Amino acid sequence: MKDEDLFRIDLNTLKVLKVLGHEKSTKRAAERLGIGQPAVSKALKKLREQFNDPLFNKTLHGLEPTPMCELVMSLLPRVMGQINDLFSDHKSFDPSTYEGNISIHINPSLCHPFSMMLINALHSAAPNASLILDDWTTTSDQQIKNGAIDLGINFYPLKTVPGLKQTIICQPTFKFCCRKGHPLTQKEAITVEDIANSPLVLVSMAGYSGSESITESYLKRLGYLPNVLFRSDKLDACADVIRSTDAIIPVSEIVQPVIDNEGIAVLELQGFGDIRNHSIAYFVSAQTEDSQFLTWLTSIVEKQANDLIDLYSDKNQSYNYAQLSNSG
Repeated sequence: MKDEDLFRIDLNTLKVLKVLGHEKSTKRAAERLGIGQPAVSKALKKLREQFNDPLFNKTLHGLEPTPMCELVMSLLPRVMGQINDLFSDHKSFDPSTYEGNISIHINPSLCHPFSMMLINALHSAAPNASLILDDWTTTSDQQIKNGAIDLGINFYPLKTVPGLKQTIICQPTFKFCCRKGHPLTQKEAITVEDIANSPLVLVSMAGYSGSESITESYLKRLGYLPNVLFRSDKLDACADVIRSTDAIIPVSEIVQPVIDNEGIAVLELQGFGDIRNHSIAYFVSAQTEDSQFLTWLTSIVEKQANDLIDLYSDKNQSYNYAQLSNSG
């Protein structure tokens, strides 16, 4: 690219490109950016001329990025971060004045109470920011790498696209839950045979519905045929099925602080020593992990993870959902 071409690039159009890559719709991109749809289309036209590439192709499922567009978006987080540093006067990031988006994708089975703890902490530290919390999907890792998503939270280890950094934040153990008053709550310890003879409710991630869960694989390895009653990426729906049936659900013990108020009980397991307990990690782009914004954001995530560890480590503690303040 020639110098004169570089000087013609409008940084605002690059911001539009970043959001378009995430939303795959000029209408949704306009809504997220707070501008008119014609302005988004105008910016896209200018970008196409500057890069001499269509950048996006229309499909039945929305706008799909071209290879050139994917390359540009993969470089944007680093480029935008360097440009921001140029104009920052080397001042540290100030969350209290930040007015942009904070976008996080999280495995739905890890939402309660971690997501609300994060929302309250982020809202308190950055009251003017717009918080966007979505379920982890099959494209979350690519979106994190491209900078469309700031951070992801999921089990560790996880196979992702190259270019992501995975950092363990807690190492909870594997549990099962059922409704209060369930016959299994009368037993001192639950065996593998008890699990195998019970109908299962399984939480899946959006786009991963066809994959086999850890529980299914474990039971099959021991010669049992899992009886899956219900499978969904909607955690609330799974909880409703648990409360109304004799099914049980495998969970991470991080749910311990909230289940008592949900009409659900934790089962004490016996004989599951060989089942693999998956740690929980946050995922960020390796290109931007050292930015002031991500350094601040990951510190918030780590602090809330430590608070969560304290909660689930003490069975007498519970988490009460707080209301967001009305400041601002």
